[in-house]
Amino acid sequence: MLPGKSSRKIDTDPKKKNINKNKRHGNSDNYNNDTINEISLQYSLDKLDVDAYEFGNAPSYLSSDDDKGNDDHDDVCDIYPFASTLEKDIDESEIDVGEETVIHICVYQINTSCELPFLEFLMKNNYDKESNEKKNKRYFSFPSIKYAPSKLSIQQQAKQHLSKLLDDETEVIKYRGHLKDRPSSSEAVNVYLFYHKYFRKLKSPHKLSIADDLWWTVISEIVNFKKVLYIDIDKGVYDFFVRNSGIMRLYDCNGELLETPLICYYGDQYQKITYLAFFGLLKAPLKSSFGPFYVGTNFLSSMKYSCYTYDNAPFELYNGTVLTTGKYGKYLEGGVLRSILFVGKMKVFLKTGVPDDSQISQEVAKTDESVRKLLSLRDSNGNWTEKYDTAYSGLYFVAIDSVDDSHEKKGIAVNTVEWFFKNYNHSSILSYHAIDTSAIPDKYDVDYNAYKIL
Repeated sequence: MLPGKSSRKIDTDPKKKNINKNKRHGNSDNYNNDTINEISLQYSLDKLDVDAYEFGNAPSYLSSDDDKGNDDHDDVCDIYPFASTLEKDIDESEIDVGEETVIHICVYQINTSCELPFLEFLMKNNYDKESNEKKNKRYFSFPSIKYAPSKLSIQQQAKQHLSKLLDDETEVIKYRGHLKDRPSSSEAVNVYLFYHKYFRKLKSPHKLSIADDLWWTVISEIVNFKKVLYIDIDKGVYDFFVRNSGIMRLYDCNGELLETPLICYYGDQYQKITYLAFFGLLKAPLKSSFGPFYVGTNFLSSMKYSCYTYDNAPFELYNGTVLTTGKYGKYLEGGVLRSILFVGKMKVFLKTGVPDDSQISQEVAKTDESVRKLLSLRDSNGNWTEKYDTAYSGLYFVAIDSVDDSHEKKGIAVNTVEWFFKNYNHSSILSYHAIDTSAIPDKYDVDYNAYKIL
């Protein structure tokens, strides 16, 4: 369950907004503070509805250390208290020079593109050619540098490295503090420097490829799935988050914990995915399992739709353009959307549940044996929307009679993982990707898992 409506009042008086604008053009010494406050205020005005949210608490504008003691911002609330507990100064004399101390650069942003805010952490896409454990394997980890005594402090060394990584002087990034962490008594101390990058909403999500070094990742990927797409999150990163669970939590202005969204995917032919990335998700057809609502799935389940037609048959456009190869509907170009979803209140459908008796499901079941055997995993009238925000069904297999090459034989139908959700504003597209279909099987195989992005 999500927190209820916020009782916090938002002042949208235009006169007060003008006061903030005038401050910006005042004393140049206060320009940086006022810029951050203006960003914070814009966060408030963009994301808060004076009628409050139906789905959850409306978040307030971001707090910063520069706001402390400022009488004009007494009502600022801290939605990410973990950052406020970090120590600013680093005592380098406590670091053993003989140890291989690693400085991890932890850049986070609070994404406000959705109805509720959520955390994203900047990760580096690594390719290790030397390590026995990770040889020729990709993995995501925090950007890092090895500590070396120098005229430059740890913070200055990290800032130089961060500037090279981001290479964008227009970004507003602020150092929040550090955390020392020793995984075990036999390992060296790791120093984590935390930086807050103020979120700037993009006009459209990025297309990311396997060659892109830096990715914004979410908590669900780091802790729940331990993967971004099919690429592993470094175990050290996962362990660090588990040991310091406060890193993962956002709160509303009443101190109530906000929901952490899950990661989900939507697969289809690449050109359609490109369209959806720019213009947004479409509702599912009327005959779909849980009615005409929005849908997401996990990565492997999305590959069924990213790489193959829904009926495993060849497909071409009206103008004769062929989109598939072979006789089993494998796309020449596959694509996938990577998104987050706030599930809210969720209804879970089980195979042992009550069969759907809706007219739509009963009609579809007459010609589709797999639907007939899995009617308990359907609610085509969408009755679940009366009390729930999301409907979920898991991965199930069922034996069916199938026809292949003019021979009848037993086959296996797959019910893929699905999250249906009724409110589009509960989700946000993070990125989209092209799938390499050249080396995958000609016919969909549920046991195949070696999918790759281009």
